Formats: sequence, C-alpha cells, structure tokens
Amino acid sequence: MAILFISDSDSPAEWLKELQELSPNIDFRVWPNLGNTDDIETALVWKAPPGALANLPNLSLIQSLGAGIDHIFSDPQLPTGVPIARLVDKELTRQMVEYSVLAVLNRHRRAETLREAASEHRWHVVPSTPLEQSRIGVLGLGEIGLSIAQTLASLGFIVQGWSRSPKTITKIKCYQGLGGLETMLSATDILICALPLTRATNAILSTNTLSLLPRNSYVVNLARGEHLVEEDLLTLINKGHLAGAFLDVFEKEPLPQNHPFWDHPNITVTPHLAGLTIAASAADQVVENIRLVGTGKPPLHQVDPRQGY
Repeated sequence: MAILFISDSDSPAEWLKELQELSPNIDFRVWPNLGNTDDIETALVWKAPPGALANLPNLSLIQSLGAGIDHIFSDPQLPTGVPIARLVDKELTRQMVEYSVLAVLNRHRRAETLREAASEHRWHVVPSTPLEQSRIGVLGLGEIGLSIAQTLASLGFIVQGWSRSPKTITKIKCYQGLGGLETMLSATDILICALPLTRATNAILSTNTLSLLPRNSYVVNLARGEHLVEEDLLTLINKGHLAGAFLDVFEKEPLPQNHPFWDHPNITVTPHLAGLTIAASAADQVVENIRLVGTGKPPLHQVDPRQGY
C-alpha cells in the first residue's frame, strides 16, 4: 500500500515525519513521482492538478489536507466511487476561531480608527462599542462555524447563526433557509462567513445579500474567496453602506498587486492564513482513516459528493 501526497502548500517532509512516527513502514510518494500506480491506495491532496487522481486503479481513499473539499470536486476527472474525507482537526479549528475573534475585535473596538489616529500622533479616545451594536452573524454552523459562534457567545457577544439544515445551539439563535438568511442578515452588525464552498454558496455574499445588512455593518470572510463578489463589496463600502471588511480569502490568490483591496482604508487583507494545517496535529486522523477504509469501513468525516461537503 502506498500513499500519494499532492499539495501546492503543505510540506511533504513534515507529513512524512509525522506519518512515519505512527506507521514506520509507510510507502510515501510525492507527486509527480508516482512509481507503480497500482500500489497507490490513498491520496493526500490539496489543490491537486486536474486529472492527477484519474489513473490510480486501486485508489480507495481521497483525504483532503484541509477542512475544505471544493478543491477536490473541481477536478473534472475526479474518479467516482472513491470515499472522500475532509480534515476536521482541533488545531486548525482553533486557528480559525482565533482569527475570527481577532477580526471581530478589530471592528468592535474600532482598531482601524485607533491605528489611523496613532499614525497622525493624535491622542484619540474611542468609546467602547455596546455589544448591542456588534451583533454577530455566522454563516455556516459546521465544526468551524459552530466553534466560532460558541467562542464569541462566551465573550458576551449576541450571536446568531445560519445553516442549510435546522440547528439548536445554546445561547445562539439559529436560522435556516432563504427566509432565515434574510432575517439574520437584517439583524447582523458583523457577518462572518464560515461556509463550505458549493454550487449553492458560490457568490452568496453579493449585493443581494450584503445590502440586507444594517448600515455600517462589517464583513469577515475566512471561508473561500468564491463566496464573495468582490466588486459588490467594494461598491457597498465606497457608498457607505458597509463600514469595511476583514478578508483572508480571495477570488484569485495570491491577491494581485494592483487589486484595490490592498490600499483600501476600510479593508484588512491577510494571505489565506486563518487556518493552516499542522501535520503534527492531523496525522493521526489520516492514519485512522487509512485503517478504517482498509477494514471496509467509511472514513471519519466522509463527505457527500451530491451536497459538495
């Protein structure tokens, strides 16, 4: 049995080290050095080239190296019938929660106003914002979105959440469906997108939805760049309807040097680092999934191709 590693950002050396500690005799191959393709039963992937998995006759598990799996489903030659698993890792989730708290407090405590005053050597006291004026709305209540919502609620924020299916969560008002989305947006001052990227959620943050937010609302996107229609966001900020945005993901990455987001005074740009996969934390889940599939059982966190997550 061999494992094929394909990633445009993760370190194969780190993954080999961690996997070998758990399974010393592992046969670990790094794309494009496949060797005998008949040996490959598991693919660890992040943004694999199209068709990279098409000619592996004994492939029995496709394991994403991150929480998202849209990069897998975008392959037009993706083999059918092979279980696909996403990574649900406590370290990655913790990072995403930290990033969300950072973004929320950046807006709630008006950090941009403070930085501007400091750059002008002005002693400018900004009063604390009442929690009632920083109502949080979280789009997506999966593992990551739920942890974000619960953490912000524990800090005293008024938190609401929206998901495809009905949820009941202590201290968080939950909505679902199109009507629920419109209701939540109308009562949200800081919107956090933690959705999976699917056909249904592509471009969900557009003029149609963002204009439903109250005036001076703030947008945080740490999910996927394709969730956001960038021109619509810019227009609503420049017109004064939205106060600004804190963005970690973009339609094109790296963000082009001439992109207007870079220099916009009301937009904070970070380079897709809200949640980075740490091999030392996630390797045991990969090994367990290989074991489960090898015994005829479904892997942990298997995704449904029909739903896209």
